[in-house]
Amino acid sequence: MSDRFVLEASKQEVEQLFGVSTARDDFFKPDYNITPGSLIPVVYEEDGKRKIYTFRWGLIPPDAEEEIEGNDNFVVPVEDLEEDEWLTDCVEQRRCLIPANGFYKWKFSEKKSTPFYIRLLSNQLTAIGGVYSVWESSAGRDVYSCAMLTTEANTLVQPVDDRMPILVHPDDQVQWLGDEELSESELEEVMNGYTMTELAVNRVSEDVNDPENNSPELIQPIPK
Repeated sequence: MSDRFVLEASKQEVEQLFGVSTARDDFFKPDYNITPGSLIPVVYEEDGKRKIYTFRWGLIPPDAEEEIEGNDNFVVPVEDLEEDEWLTDCVEQRRCLIPANGFYKWKFSEKKSTPFYIRLLSNQLTAIGGVYSVWESSAGRDVYSCAMLTTEANTLVQPVDDRMPILVHPDDQVQWLGDEELSESELEEVMNGYTMTELAVNRVSEDVNDPENNSPELIQPIPK
């Protein structure tokens, strides 16, 4: 399950990679243990303009009575997109990018689970492909929420887990954020934007298991 990720990039790095600008410096406080239900910066297009805004991580269903009902929808397998009319609508019309420096995966055995941190080998900021929705609260407030899209893990990640988030290459940003429906081949191309030789997988401290822990030490590799 892809239920934790890291964003430690500066405001300038995010603005440069995604071609957006914001006066909100509070978007970019380093966070080394982001959990579902958190408010996170998300890049999306609305009325033909690229924007960045804080979304709730956890896609809120249209018939939800409370925001918390989205907490279980923090990831959506791409294989499930066509099985739900609402999700189909999201991926056709409301795709987004979630800025991230990396994400955690756990390797499970009978005795314990071992955390790993997965990032670009270059250590550069990247983007996780997602979908979003706009839900109206009982108070009439629009709440933006999102979910990561996941796909089958590549050969590098597979020894840890069989799923991973979609990482969107900078060359695919325009197409991903556009309002045109993606064909199966176009979606497949985006999902393979990075090769496994461009990624690094490192075992890290079990301190990341506790959502209360949040420090740069969480992503430091543990020697084999």
